[in-house]
Amino acid sequence: MTAEPLILAVDTAGPVAGLALLRGEQLEGAWCARVVRGAEARLAPAVQELLQGRRPDAVALASGPGAFTGLRVGVATALGLASAWGCPVVPVSSLLARAALSPGQPLVLALLDARKGRFYGGLFDTRSLVPAPVGPERDLPLAELLPSQLCIAVGEGAAVSRAQLLAAGHGLAMQPDANPAPALARLGAHFLAQGQGLPAHAVAVRYLRPPDAVPPADVVAAAADRGA
Repeated sequence: MTAEPLILAVDTAGPVAGLALLRGEQLEGAWCARVVRGAEARLAPAVQELLQGRRPDAVALASGPGAFTGLRVGVATALGLASAWGCPVVPVSSLLARAALSPGQPLVLALLDARKGRFYGGLFDTRSLVPAPVGPERDLPLAELLPSQLCIAVGEGAAVSRAQLLAAGHGLAMQPDANPAPALARLGAHFLAQGQGLPAHAVAVRYLRPPDAVPPADVVAAAADRGA
């Protein structure tokens, strides 16, 4: 009997960096921490502690949208490790992973704070195993992301705009800013089984606005050295 693949999930799209390790239906470990600066220095040791010498069969990666600096660090770390391990990467929308935190809902608004008065947002129907997008993901002020129908909001962006959402009559998930890495791992396992794993070099970051800084070129090489 073939063992279920071991999936490492990496999410640094928001202010809380998250990791999860999943085999089949069993969550074997998770880690999260609010990281303001120096995410690369905390992420790699957390990965090593979570894995305890094991090598995953695939890496599920929150590939955007999200905060530029954090997202780049997470993507570079994940791709560097996947290259060193020789395993596929399953890129998953950061907003899709957060929508999955509120299952069984006809309309979920997943939100990440994009700063400058704007949010990354996407509407999803979460009544199936994989949340179904209801329109495109967008980068807009909160008022322009709110649907005319009542919805449940989830994600770090929902947590920081709780008052505005409730005032508009919308609901919030029980823990809107919960670590999305376990949900990301489950989505990654599903997409991997559908043949959607990619080699690390084929994965791209999904920005909804042009980045205004140059990614740290040494992060991928450093991450690959740590995973070798």
